[in-house]
Amino acid sequence: MENHYKKISSLVYNSTKPPGTSIDKDLEFYKSQLLQIEGKVLEAGVGNGRLFIPLLKYKVDITGIDKSQDMIDICKENLEKENLLANLICDDLENYVSKDTYEYIIMPNASFNLLESREKALKVLDNFYLSLKENGTLIIDLILPIEFKAGSFHEFTHTIEDQQIVVKNLSKEINWVEQYTINQIDYFINYELKETQEFKLSWYGTQEFCDILSSKGFKDGLFLINYGNKTNLNVKTITFIFKK
Repeated sequence: MENHYKKISSLVYNSTKPPGTSIDKDLEFYKSQLLQIEGKVLEAGVGNGRLFIPLLKYKVDITGIDKSQDMIDICKENLEKENLLANLICDDLENYVSKDTYEYIIMPNASFNLLESREKALKVLDNFYLSLKENGTLIIDLILPIEFKAGSFHEFTHTIEDQQIVVKNLSKEINWVEQYTINQIDYFINYELKETQEFKLSWYGTQEFCDILSSKGFKDGLFLINYGNKTNLNVKTITFIFKK
């Protein structure tokens, strides 16, 4: 199974989460981390530019990478609307290394959870380590399946480019031993099924992920719950901040 945003799913994401949308105050958090630095930044899983474009506007020297060409194309369109220029790379993180280049590598909004296997996740962390400058910083957001209920079903309707798109999201499976969930998402236009995705989200325990990062050579680590927002009592996002 490969997690991949296709054409319709990318359009829906861009419509519901356009550039500048903050999810649980993640944009504010990343601004606080990145606005004061002068070096290069890599956003892994750049998507439609939801965070990328606001950071560019604040003069962050940021490059974006995503394996979905459909998402990259939408991000380029969003950049053009803002009269912005930026370096975008369409590649799988498993294959991408730019040695000793970046002061910061960020992977927000649980994009790391979408890496399909532990083996791939470990390879990506190796690549991040090689791509960071000495004493560079890695920031990764992870989520836990707190609200996942196998068999639950949600339906949403969106009007995009004069088309009505119905999205049906089925929470299909949770595997407590191998630590993943699977959702099937179907996209209908004019009552006709146009696109189907199966998303596998892997999760990690907090100490487990700290140990993994340490085993890959990262150091001086800490983690935050919900970006430090103490008004949110439920654990939604765990952010890991480690140095090379």
